[in-house]
Formats: sequence, structure tokens, C-alpha cells
Amino acid sequence: MSNYMALVMARDAKDPICRLEGMSKPLVVYTSKESHYSNSKNVSFTGIGRNNIRYIKADYKGRMIPELLEEQIIKDLNEGFIPTYVNATAGTTVLGAFDPIDKIADITEKYKIWLHVDGAYCGSVIFSEKYKHLLKGVERSNSFSYNAHKMLGTPLTCSIILVNNKKQLYDSFSNDADYLYQTDGDDFNLGKTSFQCGRRNDALKFWTLWKSIGANGLRKIVDKQFDLANFALDYIRNNSDYTLYSFDDSISICFNYKNVDPTDLCTALYEYQITVVGFGSFEDNTFIRLVTINANNNKEDILNFFELLEDFVERTPSLKKIKAISI
Repeated sequence: MSNYMALVMARDAKDPICRLEGMSKPLVVYTSKESHYSNSKNVSFTGIGRNNIRYIKADYKGRMIPELLEEQIIKDLNEGFIPTYVNATAGTTVLGAFDPIDKIADITEKYKIWLHVDGAYCGSVIFSEKYKHLLKGVERSNSFSYNAHKMLGTPLTCSIILVNNKKQLYDSFSNDADYLYQTDGDDFNLGKTSFQCGRRNDALKFWTLWKSIGANGLRKIVDKQFDLANFALDYIRNNSDYTLYSFDDSISICFNYKNVDPTDLCTALYEYQITVVGFGSFEDNTFIRLVTINANNNKEDILNFFELLEDFVERTPSLKKIKAISI
């Protein structure tokens, strides 16, 4: 929803009469091939259309390649399209990669395109002194979203959207109603700056967490997840039976064990009620995807996961093998 709101604001900023008369310009949107699947849904919902989203190739770490983004923007301008919105990702869903926001912002500012940073997965690194460099340049974006119910562990749902210009919220979402908004100023009438009017106070979950543990507590939550990820990385790198597919500075640990087919292994671990872990794909590789997003875990839990997996593979010789290529 927060990413959708960002796209609506970008659309209205580029085509102001759209709110009254519908789409009147050939708008196009850009995002990485590794970005969240909701981008294709959102261009459909906003009327821009799924054929008008441009998927930009990612590098070997899953990060959008800025040079290819600019090439595509120039191509679209030459063909009469209107570049409208660039979605940069802070924590891709598979590898947990961070797009180079500063370099992307150079391009969006040059061509006057709305820049949104989708930090739903890992945008909460802003609370970590050690890892907030992964979001370098986020202050140059027009909008930024992160989900406190992910890295920070609040109950579902708790999504935050921040905008550089609050007027954009009013321009896209305000709609007067005489039977509403009768007592307080607009700052308290959130129905004028969002889709919903009456809704649960989801922000309270984040506010109470912050009040309870402070900014230092939020920092510790984020840093703990990277500590667990680094511990898992070290375990894999020190064991020749594993093939590693992920990289440093990510809480997504992607690997295979003894070339066992990851989809078969994840399914069997679930069906035999051993543990639950998912799999993912990047380019031509499919692998197990362990996410260290639960800061309540400790190193013993990570070790226990690997021990369970290894023991299960030894006891289940029927699992199929795949050809693995280390990166």
C-alpha cells in the first residue's frame, strides 16, 4: 500500500489532470528486475499499465545498474514516452540487495523523475549506525517506505511511508466531505493524506516500540540480524558441503547443501515437520533462502538450523541432486 501511494503521487505530479480526467499521457515506470512483485500490480491499479513498466537489469549482487536505467530513460524519451517514476529497492526479496540510491538519484534529478525507495524489507537499517550507509542517498528520494513489522518485529501490519513534500499527499489523496473532518486541523485528519479514513492505529505499534526501547534499542535489533547473518555466512564458508550464493551486508543467506535440489529439500523439511525455510532464485540458480530477520534468535538457533538440515539430508538419500555453480 505504501509503495502504491508513492506511485499515485508520482503519477499525479507528472500528469496533474489525471485525477479529474483520467490518464492523458504515456507515462512509464522503472524498477529493478529483482524488485518486489507489487510493482507490476501497482502500475495496473494506477492505470499506467503493466506494459509501461521497464525492468532494469541487476548486477551480480542483485543491485539495479544505474547506467542501464539511464539508457532506458533516454530511449523512452526518444520514443515519446514520459519517464515518471523510479523504484529503488532497499533489500530485494531474494538476495536482500540494496540498489545504489545515490547514483540513481543523480539520474532522477537530471530527468526530473520521482524517486521512491522501497525499503519494506530492509529500510529499517536507517536506525543502525553501522549499516545505514546501505541507504546512502535516501534523503534525496521523493518518498521512502519501510515496514516496522519486518526488521523491527512489530505486529502486522505496520508500514510507514515518508515523503519529502507533504503537499503531494494532499494533492493525491485529499477529498473533502462535509460529514467528516469537523473538529480538528488537517494534521489530525489522516483521511486527507491516505486512502483510508477509518482504520486501526497501526502507527501505535511502532511508537510504543520506540518509546519502550529507545533509538539504541532499535539499533540493536537491526544490528543483531546482521550479526546472525554474518554468523551463518561464516558457517557456510567454512563448510565445503555448502555452495554460497549471497553476499555480505544482507540478512538473506542463500545457499545449497551437497547439491541437493533446494525446492525438494525445502518441501521435504516442511512435510516432515523438521523446519520451515523457503527457496529463491537469481538468474539461473535456485537455492535455499535463510532470512535472519528475527532478532530474538541467537547463534545457537542458527547452528541448530544447519544441524537439522544436515541430519535430515543424511537420513533422506532419495533427495534429488542439482548442478550447482558457486558465485
